Amino acid sequence: MKKIILVSASPRKNGNSEVIVDTLASKLSNAEITVFKIREKKINPCIACAACQGKDSPKCVQKDDISSLLSEMDTCDAIVLAAPIYFHQINAQAKMLLDRLFCFRNIENPSMSNTSKWGKKAVIVCPFWGGPEDVYKSYAEQTAKGFYFMGAKDTKGLVFGKLDEPGSILNSLGFMEKASDLAQWLTE
Repeated sequence: MKKIILVSASPRKNGNSEVIVDTLASKLSNAEITVFKIREKKINPCIACAACQGKDSPKCVQKDDISSLLSEMDTCDAIVLAAPIYFHQINAQAKMLLDRLFCFRNIENPSMSNTSKWGKKAVIVCPFWGGPEDVYKSYAEQTAKGFYFMGAKDTKGLVFGKLDEPGSILNSLGFMEKASDLAQWLTE
């Protein structure tokens, strides 16, 4: 059974990123799922202390809600980060999570990582209101590649545009089909 982590970076209850995560969770009945909603958690920003560097496993000296998630991320098979686009980038909540993944980087290892499991899948799904879809898709794909340090071999970036209200992704053309395709890919 695949172990998959779904992270919603939406600051709003029932926001489009949260709907993406909840929809995927319902479609992944044949996997062990961890749902992590950032708006419900206490997460500190990376303080660039570098105390995590040179370690054999990813650990951060800060004690907050991301601490337990880091060990799950180390051993998972896949991770999905649903993060809205604000001002042409993922929102601050998602960026704060990504910065904390610095503990997976270890320049002393040939792979530059201290992850215990390689070959993971990683996806960043970005809902947005308006803007250049092709630019946002490229941005999401490039950002997903940053999951390499936590052992991701296969990455994807998906975007859904013209979402002007919380939950409006449910009316987005093709969303449910893409969510089903993504769920299948994650469990392959």
